[in-house]
Amino acid sequence: MDKLGITWEEEEENIGTYGLLTLLDENPSLEEVKQVFDMFDEDKNGFIDAFELQRVLCSLGIKEGCDLEKCTRMVNAFDDNGDGVIDFTEFAKFMEKSFLYNPS
Repeated sequence: MDKLGITWEEEEENIGTYGLLTLLDENPSLEEVKQVFDMFDEDKNGFIDAFELQRVLCSLGIKEGCDLEKCTRMVNAFDDNGDGVIDFTEFAKFMEKSFLYNPS
């Protein structure tokens, strides 16, 4: 997942999104963040589940993203309300934290 810039460290439950961030402007609008969310939300139900995350990461050629168990752990790391999926609010919060932490 390093190619896309998505890393997940189990000890820290941290995902870095440097590759995703390159898809967006330095200060992306909410609309741009929504477009990235929609790329992952393949069934357009307003949520990203582990299967959708897996499909998108695999289609991007991210080998580690093809592991459903890893994708499930990534979803759980940002699933604030514990419903097993990432909604747009959780995704936007994740992206906001990523922009604040982006070391580039």
